[in-house]
Amino acid sequence: MKLKPILKAMVLGLLALLALQTRATAQINARKILPNDVLLIRVLNEPDMMAEKKVSADGKIDYFFIGEIDLNEKTVAEAQKIIRDKLDADYLVNPQVYLEVKQYALQFVTVTGMVNRPGPVNIPPDHRMDIVEAIGAAGDFNPKAKKSQIELRRKDSTKQFTYDQLRKPEGKVYVEPDDVIWVAESVF
Repeated sequence: MKLKPILKAMVLGLLALLALQTRATAQINARKILPNDVLLIRVLNEPDMMAEKKVSADGKIDYFFIGEIDLNEKTVAEAQKIIRDKLDADYLVNPQVYLEVKQYALQFVTVTGMVNRPGPVNIPPDHRMDIVEAIGAAGDFNPKAKKSQIELRRKDSTKQFTYDQLRKPEGKVYVEPDDVIWVAESVF
């Protein structure tokens, strides 16, 4: 009769792992791993190998047995495969690795000019943000805004847009970390 509690515990354990895998799968296409992200790594049936690791400034983590691993700009699925392959090569037989981003590093764009709350705007980690959304996050246009003159400054280039262009689905322009969006002032 002791078999029932054991089976129940095994089923609950499998359900918990499935839930973890589902959560990790949802993150696969959301964003690539970047410095300062905090990763949670688990290996099925290896509780001593569970680890929380902060990605270093050069995009690397140090993990049990395999040492330093470069995960910079990798998706969650790519990172899982890298760790699985390295563990499988020398240490474990067919390891089941589950990796999730526990905490994303903050990324910002700066929205300046004629908006209600100029300054840094946090880029959400779970979806891409376009210029119109960034302006909205900065409190939207103020009454002096010249909607026909919006600039995007990215690295060494500057591009001009109108609000009407950016509102169209084919005109969406997605922001990247450290972009600067400037909304001109209308003379009227």
